[in-house]
Amino acid sequence: MEIIQIIIVLFALFALSRAFLRFKDNRLSKNEFLFWTAIWLAVIVISFIPNLTTQISNFLGIGRGIDLIVYISVIVMFYLIFRLYVKLESVEKEVTLLVRKFALDTKEKKKK
Repeated sequence: MEIIQIIIVLFALFALSRAFLRFKDNRLSKNEFLFWTAIWLAVIVISFIPNLTTQISNFLGIGRGIDLIVYISVIVMFYLIFRLYVKLESVEKEVTLLVRKFALDTKEKKKK
């Protein structure tokens, strides 16, 4: 096993432990925890069996295994960015509603 493989496995185990702790603290839902667990376990498996990505990429008609990893990574990142965008829009709307309610409540109190 090469040094880079050891580093990748250690990092993936660390990230997996962080995901577990966030799940235990109810900061991650069950689906989010399963998503991150699948990601980090896939990283561990790929680091132990690097030829697996080449075999899968050849089956899919992609040139190299690293190309497959890059394609999947970009797709996952776009998906996560989309989820962050939707969440941010939701939070902005909630803040706007709260500020409006606070302003109206403050105005009502000043009238009394």
